[in-house]
Amino acid sequence: MSIARALSNAMSGLTAVSRGTETVAANLANASTPGYARREVELSPQSLGANSGGVRIHGIARIVNAGLLAETRLAEAARSEAAVKLAFTKDMETVIGLPGEAGSLGNVLTAFQAALLSASARPDDNLRLSTVIAAAEDLAHQLNTTSKVVQEARTKADAAIASEVARLNASLERVAYLNRRIAIISAEGSDASSLKDERQAVIGQIASIVPVQEVLRDNDQVALFTTEGAVLLDGSKPIRLGFQPAGQLTPEMTVGTPPVGVLQQDSVDLSAGGMRLFAGGSLAANFAIRDELAPQLQHEIDSIALELYNRLSGPDADPSLANGEPGLFTNAGGAVSLSTMTGLAGRISVNSAAVTEPWRIRAGLAATTPGEVADPAQLLRWITALDAVAAPPSSGAFEGQGTLSKRMAELESRIVTRRVFAESDSTIRNSRYETITWRFMSLGVDSDFEMQRLLQYEHAYAANARVIQAIDEMMDHILRI
Repeated sequence: MSIARALSNAMSGLTAVSRGTETVAANLANASTPGYARREVELSPQSLGANSGGVRIHGIARIVNAGLLAETRLAEAARSEAAVKLAFTKDMETVIGLPGEAGSLGNVLTAFQAALLSASARPDDNLRLSTVIAAAEDLAHQLNTTSKVVQEARTKADAAIASEVARLNASLERVAYLNRRIAIISAEGSDASSLKDERQAVIGQIASIVPVQEVLRDNDQVALFTTEGAVLLDGSKPIRLGFQPAGQLTPEMTVGTPPVGVLQQDSVDLSAGGMRLFAGGSLAANFAIRDELAPQLQHEIDSIALELYNRLSGPDADPSLANGEPGLFTNAGGAVSLSTMTGLAGRISVNSAAVTEPWRIRAGLAATTPGEVADPAQLLRWITALDAVAAPPSSGAFEGQGTLSKRMAELESRIVTRRVFAESDSTIRNSRYETITWRFMSLGVDSDFEMQRLLQYEHAYAANARVIQAIDEMMDHILRI
């Protein structure tokens, strides 16, 4: 081997060492950077004729486990969906309250029944009659507040959908742009690893909104699909999703009736089947809250409000009333029926006649005179009506015979059960996400392994430097001859 050939081999070795130490430094510096993939220098023996010619640098390779990365994204979508639903169930549990908890809906009903019982023992005591009215107003107010919170949750979910659609569109545009840049840089023979890292991080953001699958295309570009098969990006231009928020939602506003909209693709409303293609992730969770979970709870509290109204109205509960006439509770001052029960919990109020003249609590809401001050008959009729074992209104929210207190306890139990289920589901999905993420990260930057590589590069540097030093000494010796 000639001196020139030996010098060339040593210089190629030093160049490889230099690139290698750069990758080690980059790996250690970006060990915690989201989307960063570990780098390795790709080397191979370089041949010059029949003799060894040092090493050839082919480029910098990103080391990514594609299978684990895909699992991580699916786990992130599932975790995001569960987190959104858990937050909703916790908020609903807070406003309705736990069974026996101070300020809960059930406790407010119990306080109202206790006030009626106390007043029935001393119907002549105007203070006790006023206490009944105050307890009734507390009960109506609690139902109003619950209905308001449910609709606020729907409104919040509706606004969140609009925000997530905007983020999804922006992220897809970014991935399309990065695809183009990566293709250009790779065609030039340059290293596009940093852009691939950014693309991986952006796709990770998309995965929290909708579960996404990545398919590698030519020129290091990627196509994106939802797990249910909807095309997000396949080519140079991503799909364009649209959504128009409805603003403040009310119980009467349901999906499919303007202004409550659905997801749009290229300005066309998606059908129910099309919506299912975007199942999973926080986007689907917010649609579920707006269109299913919150309306279900609204229907249940409306049924409670309707049963409360029915039990204390009509001539059976108050002989001074005519058929169909509201009793102690009214629908914003009027009567109510099954056809007008939607949103009743938000409109229910205490009869203004009782508020103005508390003696009507004792004598009857439509009574013309205060009657006997010691007569507890009307109060006892209301107590009996509330404690009666009866069928619920035929609204479908509840089944079976029971008292109003039993119905309220059943509602509270449902809320707690939903929260516990959502919490359990969130815990399972979080655990799966953390497990998969740990496995994925364990295949990423390992500082111990990187330090071992650095030590190997140090030895290679010393060996190549020694060759160059030996050549220098040989040249000096030749020149001195």
